[in-house]
Amino acid sequence: MRAQSAGVLAWALAFAACNDGQPGVAATFAANCYPADLQPCPEGATCPSTAQCLAGPGCKAQGFCRPDGWQCSPGCDGDCEAAHVCQWRGACKRAQSQCVASSEKRCQQSDFCRWEGHCHLGQADGLPACVAQSDADCKPSDQCVQDGACTHLAGRCVAATKADCESAQICKVYGKCKPDSGVCK
Repeated sequence: MRAQSAGVLAWALAFAACNDGQPGVAATFAANCYPADLQPCPEGATCPSTAQCLAGPGCKAQGFCRPDGWQCSPGCDGDCEAAHVCQWRGACKRAQSQCVASSEKRCQQSDFCRWEGHCHLGQADGLPACVAQSDADCKPSDQCVQDGACTHLAGRCVAATKADCESAQICKVYGKCKPDSGVCK
């Protein structure tokens, strides 16, 4: 009974998130959470239902809360905003059936800004994403302190110099003090 109540609560929260917090009729729900680019289930195929998508781990983690053909995808910005990926990566907006970075502010507030130096709104694989823009983004990150990834390279932080590795915990604790292919070995 408890699992069923949790599933109903998750559905109600996602329902409200896709209706700007306002409970509405099914037509409003469909208009806000099922944009035209979500694919119908192919005839004769077994595809996930809305309830299955809402209850699945992808909804809470990645915003994959609505049926989209064979899979689940975010149906609206609310699905992304309620998912962990918003806090982790600043990916709080729906675009092309996935959650993408939504603003410079969200990037700066994200866990990956602190963890990996991905603090600025940029592009990755042609979509908005939080990225590192300079060594200044990398140096204060957890990844720099722990693993030596202190140098900016193509939107991310890597271990590029001997100094990067020698100042890191991975060198002091495990003796991995030489950069090799972006990591300390």
